[in-house]
Amino acid sequence: MLAMEAVSRGFVIMPRDAAGRVSDSHAPSDSPRDDVLTARELEVLRLLAEGASNKLIARRIGISFHTAKFHVASIAAKLDATGRTDAVAQAVRLGLILL
Repeated sequence: MLAMEAVSRGFVIMPRDAAGRVSDSHAPSDSPRDDVLTARELEVLRLLAEGASNKLIARRIGISFHTAKFHVASIAAKLDATGRTDAVAQAVRLGLILL
C-alpha cells in the first residue's frame, strides 16, 4: 500500500541497484537543500527527533497512522537512511534539524 501511495504522490519506485543507473543530474548532493523534504516531512522529522512513534506523530499532527508511516518511510528514503534513528542522524548532519 505504501508503494501505491508513493506513486500517486509522484514518486518513482525502482530497485535500489537501478537507482545508481539514474543520470548524475538527478543524484542528490551532500550539501543541505531546502527542497530535500517537504514541510510536512520536516514536521514529522522533528517529531521523530523527539522519539515519537508513528501513532503519536499521527495524533499530534492530525493524520492517519498509515500516512505517518508513509512520511517516515519517505524521509528515510530521501535521506538514504536505514531507519528512524539514522534518518534523524542524517538530518542533523545535513543541517535540516538541530538537536
